Amino acid sequence: MVTLNTKKDFDSVYKSQKKWHSSHFILFFKENSHTPMKRVGFSVSKKIGNAVCRNLIKRRLRSIYRESMLELKNGDMILLAKIGLDKVEYQILRNNYRYALKRLNLANQEC
Repeated sequence: MVTLNTKKDFDSVYKSQKKWHSSHFILFFKENSHTPMKRVGFSVSKKIGNAVCRNLIKRRLRSIYRESMLELKNGDMILLAKIGLDKVEYQILRNNYRYALKRLNLANQEC
């Protein structure tokens, strides 16, 4: 899994046209036709909780992303956590993520 590291990369994905607002997170996606690469970034604000809470959220999001990584189109993705995500069950979060992929038509196959 390749991650987005620089502010420039994050800003270019934030400005992209494809985004989906869930009640628990916001998914941003920017197609990357010049490189056959899938990159991902996770953004969890300090408003959500302490470091333990934020890391738990990032671990959950990372795990959900890995499950569907092979079916995704090439491009850059950011998962931005919303307040209250730490109280959501894993299955509900996973279902919301899959629904977002389906709505944005980001999966090459049915995931």
